[in-house]
Amino acid sequence: MSPKRGDDVPPPPVGGEWRLRFGASEAAKGWSDLCAEASGNARRCFEALRANPLSARDPDRQHRLRGRLATRVFGGVELPQWEYEVTAGGRVR
Repeated sequence: MSPKRGDDVPPPPVGGEWRLRFGASEAAKGWSDLCAEASGNARRCFEALRANPLSARDPDRQHRLRGRLATRVFGGVELPQWEYEVTAGGRVR
């Protein structure tokens, strides 16, 4: 998904921050919808994932998934899958 005129410009990572990328086009659309619905919570999610996507500091909001969702293969490598609860019905994985 290449940026085009009118798209938001994501802030670049600074220092030890993580670079966030969408794993699918549907995720990009879902993120836009989530930001429109709950911009403050989406911003807190963005900042938390940038700082430490594997943090267990707030387990009610950010935690590792279990069962069949615990891992996902990405780029040929099996990785742990985490979730951040942005709203009661909106989650980022």
